[in-house]
Amino acid sequence: MTIVLALLLFSVPGAAFWSLMRGFDPLGRLVVSIAASIVTVAGAAQILLMAGFWSPGSGLVAVLLLSGLVAGLARLHRPRRLAHLHIPRPPARPAAAPGANVTRQDIPVRRRAQDEEDWLYRD
Repeated sequence: MTIVLALLLFSVPGAAFWSLMRGFDPLGRLVVSIAASIVTVAGAAQILLMAGFWSPGSGLVAVLLLSGLVAGLARLHRPRRLAHLHIPRPPARPAAAPGANVTRQDIPVRRRAQDEEDWLYRD
């Protein structure tokens, strides 16, 4: 029974945070969901201990309420759909002139033989 309770305590907040993070890659969602579930359980336990209301039942109820709140936020939060917006296309570029990809022949290029640091390459 303890293992079932521990799985419930950690999987419910993880699932709630998983549903909150649409648009992330699955590995990122998994890491954040695991971390958020640990923080949720530890935070609920710490707050209940400080308030003097700690019991296994109240801890379970607090974690379920927090998870329900996060799941409700995930349900309310919907990404905006941009399909109805008109996004203008950029103007088409003019065609390149013939010979535009040819390198210039009038610029002198220094060759290795003309280099003054030839001593670096000698044996």
